Amino acid sequence: MASDDKPRGGRTGEMVRPRVKASNERPFDLWLHKQLHAMYDEIASEPLPADLLNLIDRDAAATGEAKSNAPAEPRNKK
Repeated sequence: MASDDKPRGGRTGEMVRPRVKASNERPFDLWLHKQLHAMYDEIASEPLPADLLNLIDRDAAATGEAKSNAPAEPRNKK
């Protein structure tokens, strides 16, 4: 039939758009990635202070104790 010649897209003559590049291929994203690494890599590679590690360990121990003392079934909130 005559309708077989029409494009199947929603609009007549609709062009297929190419997919957007992945974020790691886009120029701004590449630039931002480089700049952030240049600014913060040295700081991020530093070891954590002992006081902060102790604080994290105490919190983890307290959380572990709280979980072990928690009831098996959740309580109904009213």
